[in-house]
Amino acid sequence: MSFAGTESPLPPDSFKAVVEAHWTAVYRLLYSMTGNPHDSEDLAQETFLRALRRWDSFQHGTNLRAWLLRIASNAFFDVRRKRQTLKIGPLPDEIESGNSAVELALENREQAELIRVAVQDLTELTRLVFHLRVSEDLSFKEIAKLADITEVAARQHMHQARAKLMKRFGDAPKEDAVEE
Repeated sequence: MSFAGTESPLPPDSFKAVVEAHWTAVYRLLYSMTGNPHDSEDLAQETFLRALRRWDSFQHGTNLRAWLLRIASNAFFDVRRKRQTLKIGPLPDEIESGNSAVELALENREQAELIRVAVQDLTELTRLVFHLRVSEDLSFKEIAKLADITEVAARQHMHQARAKLMKRFGDAPKEDAVEE
């Protein structure tokens, strides 16, 4: 059996297993890039549709998750380019209803929002490298291949992300500090 748009046979249960195994990683990457759960969901679906259509281009024996994350990042950048051309922006964040009396939950939510905003302030490539390293635990070699940059550049982007986040949250080492 072969799927429409692919040359290699692939049983439906096999691809379903791929989606189930990698959906969370793809969604997390896209959420870190978009900051919007609805866009992340749409892009995750697009990612797996593209993967299914291009299954014959996957090199068996290589990292399937890295291949899917590369497709996901490409889908994100494609949509971003289209939105810039069309001048389309995201809808405002939804307002949650309900009464949350727990201060700790509010504080955690506020801290998470501060971190999300700080990460969103990174350049897209730096944010991509940061997410792949921190959340997906990919090696710099895998990140470099996925982002189409050198391994040294991947390390530099990771260093840049760390430095900016540490500076923003007050943990940056003081370069001008003089020991007395």
